[in-house]
This record gives sequence, structure tokens and C-alpha cells, in this order.
Amino acid sequence: MTNVGARRIAAAAVALVMGITAFAGCSRTAPTVPEESSPSASVGTSPFTTSPTPTPEEIEPDDPADPDSWVITDSGIGPVNVGDDFPDVLDEIKPSGIGTLDTCDGVAYGVAEDNAYDVIVIKDRFKGTDDVVEVSVGWIGDTMGVGPRTEEDLGLGSTKAQVLGAYEKATEQPSDIADNSYVVIDDETSKLVFTYRDGYDGAVAVSTLTGKQPSYEPCA
Repeated sequence: MTNVGARRIAAAAVALVMGITAFAGCSRTAPTVPEESSPSASVGTSPFTTSPTPTPEEIEPDDPADPDSWVITDSGIGPVNVGDDFPDVLDEIKPSGIGTLDTCDGVAYGVAEDNAYDVIVIKDRFKGTDDVVEVSVGWIGDTMGVGPRTEEDLGLGSTKAQVLGAYEKATEQPSDIADNSYVVIDDETSKLVFTYRDGYDGAVAVSTLTGKQPSYEPCA
């Protein structure tokens, strides 16, 4: 078994024991205005003040060094698109750490800083070209709502119902891998594929590819 396959299987086993934690959101509260207040005797200003609301930090989409910022489309994930030149892609995303781990020829692999997900980029090894034919993100932590997202905020952890409701072309398809299934958005030249595993409501992987199905063990 490959390092990549073993890593994902081990992480999934841990998640089964620990349980998938809920992705908690943050809520804002408006400042409370007192019902009665006395004006200051020395300063003729408003009886109360509020702190300015901090401006949320803007994240640059598709930052080659930050996979969390990558946007998933039917043609690629972040700065990596199917059909791109594999060596050029690896050079561009080198700051992210993807491609720095020992894998096999034609497969670039990397893990997010928080170990919540991994990224795989695969070139066309069958035709012997340097064209990228697949880029995937896979869940390996204990929290699913992480990593790259689509413009509809779909990604790891999204349910089949959410994906089917967001894309008119989305269809459910069986997998050649036991206990797996897919929701596929086929754009003829490439596919956006959400992978589901029995026992999990949310997607455990999201891929953009030109082949029939996402690679299961690309280094096997």
C-alpha cells in the first residue's frame, strides 16, 4: 500500500473512533444601547460610544501558497487546472508544500498545515505527457468543512443533497471502489467529482479530472 493510501486510511480510522466534530460558526452581537444615560457635564458628546467593527481580513483567492484560499471549479482547484503543464504547476504551488513529499513519478502530494486535508496533483502518465489530468483534495482530519470551496461554498463535508441542488448537471454515479459513490458535474472536457464513502454524509474528497473516476491509489 502506498504512503498516500495508508495516510488516508489511517486518518479515516481515527475519525471513526473520534467522530466527526461539528463545524461551529461564529455569531456577532450588536452593541447594547442603554435605555437612559446622562450627558457628560464637561464634554458635549454622545452619551455612549461604540467600538468600530473590525474589517474582516480579505483572503486572496487562489493564493498558490495557501490551499485554504483555493476555489474549486469544473476545470481545476485553485491555481491548478487540468491541462496545465505539470512542472510549471509544481513550481507555482511550491510555497504550499505540495509536491515536497516523497510519492511517485507524476504524482504531487501535500498536506495542509493543520493536517485536515491533503492535495494530490496527477499528470498524464498513460500518454506520456506533462498535462495535469487530475487535482483532488481529500479529507484526512476530524473536521469536514475545511479546505478549498466552490463559489457556492461546497467542498469537503458537503452532502449529496447540497451538491445536487447547486448544479443542474449534477448526477449520482456508482464507484468502482467498494463503499464509495460519486456526485459528478460533467462539463464534457472535464469533470467536477464529489466522492462519498458509506457511513459519512459529507464528501470525503473533491476532484477535477479528465478521466472516468478519481484515482484511488495513484502510486499503486
